[in-house]
Amino acid sequence: MGSNATFPFHAPGACRNKIRRAALVLAPVLVCSSACCIGRGEVQSDTEFRSLLTEAARLTGQVESLRDRMVVLVRLALANWESGDSTTAKTNFDEALELVDGFPPQEHFADFYRQSIAEARMEVGDVEGADRTLGRIKDHSQRSEAFRTVGLLQARRRDFAGAILKAPAIQDAEDRDEFLQSISEMQLEASNRHKSQGEDEWLYADRCPDIAAADGLDTPDEKAGCLAYWGGQLAAEGQFGAALEILSRAHKESDLIMDLTLRAYTLEEVARGQAHAGSMNEASRSLAEAKPIALAAYRKIKLDNGWTSIVQNLVELEVEWGDIEGAGSTLAQLENGEKMNGLQLVARAVVENGHKKEALDWATSQIFPRDRALALIGIADALLSQTQSTAIGH
Repeated sequence: MGSNATFPFHAPGACRNKIRRAALVLAPVLVCSSACCIGRGEVQSDTEFRSLLTEAARLTGQVESLRDRMVVLVRLALANWESGDSTTAKTNFDEALELVDGFPPQEHFADFYRQSIAEARMEVGDVEGADRTLGRIKDHSQRSEAFRTVGLLQARRRDFAGAILKAPAIQDAEDRDEFLQSISEMQLEASNRHKSQGEDEWLYADRCPDIAAADGLDTPDEKAGCLAYWGGQLAAEGQFGAALEILSRAHKESDLIMDLTLRAYTLEEVARGQAHAGSMNEASRSLAEAKPIALAAYRKIKLDNGWTSIVQNLVELEVEWGDIEGAGSTLAQLENGEKMNGLQLVARAVVENGHKKEALDWATSQIFPRDRALALIGIADALLSQTQSTAIGH
């Protein structure tokens, strides 16, 4: 399967390149592994969450494209499952599968979509639903691949016995042996979990422990990033004058960064810090400078069948600052599948950053039912995450 068709959810650990190429758009991350941690005292938040999902479900019926409607139903399923409503979630998943069954004969990726739904179901713990979905895959090659990737997800949930039962469905002997070896390694890791959890912390922990360290860094990439980071930290601490000075240095240093993605990211962080420090004029100029660079980086990466969140970060800032028209213009330049992901992920991130009103404005500004539904689901995701965090804190 060598197509570049995209599907807006992706199972972590599906490591085949062909699956990565076909599922370039990443799924919105589930907010926690347990779906039953809503605090009983958060009635208002839960009511608002349910209201948003109810409206999203209503809008789903107005989505004309079968594929797009299927995508929204899967997003609804994930949100409902995470909130503890597994019954509605299973119904959403099943409705999505029925839509796939109704795809026209020329739709060559129906079985891939079935596989993706099976992966999503296994990831949240709907083992029975995942197995039933696998049974609906018709193409032998796709079926073999689906059993492999879903089996690995099942093993990551520590259901090793259930995962091993999927091995006979993997046709290629080498793939089957690799699958069983991977499960064996997971079992070993599960029984010997003493690894450090902090090995992948970002550059700044070692290379940029403070502002003074920036002067000792060798490359503009590192130096600009370090300065942007600490400028943002100073702004968060209320040291606005010092923050703006450091951010100005970061901005100047960013001119020397050759990598487009890193330069755009640095400028976005500079803009965010300047806004926090109260200098919206400087922030707007920095963001305006970042926009064409981010879009150029996005197009370059797309030529290599890659994926980046650099434009999504840009849209988040535009929404937070109330530039709904600008955010829409930016998002419109993404491919359709990534635009769908962006609508949900941006709405969620904006709420998490403390701008719920702006996120709601963003959602209601969407003309098409699909886009509005996805934005509402993103807001609901963020509200659920906040409610769960509050409950855990108590």
